[in-house]
Amino acid sequence: MAQFRVEFVLDQASGKYLAELYNPENQQELLVRTEALYPSQAAAVLGLVQLFKDAILQFPAPDTRARTQPKQKRRRADRVKTKIKARKKAGRKKTSRKKRK
Repeated sequence: MAQFRVEFVLDQASGKYLAELYNPENQQELLVRTEALYPSQAAAVLGLVQLFKDAILQFPAPDTRARTQPKQKRRRADRVKTKIKARKKAGRKKTSRKKRK
């Protein structure tokens, strides 16, 4: 399981904290740095936890399947044309249906 290294750094210019997230496979590689917008280190921790929660809630549930667009129903006229073409290819003549009484 991947474990991220997170460091909270005080930005000297603004006096606020920022979070740095490092690659779990290469601890020296910086992946993401937030803006310096947290008034304290505790607020930075809570802000980063909220960021992860928001990201996780957007993932689809593991038991759900990807939805595909439903196929449009073909019109009856299209189905009849397809049947007529198939009969012509097979060498059969068009037969008429008997009307129901």
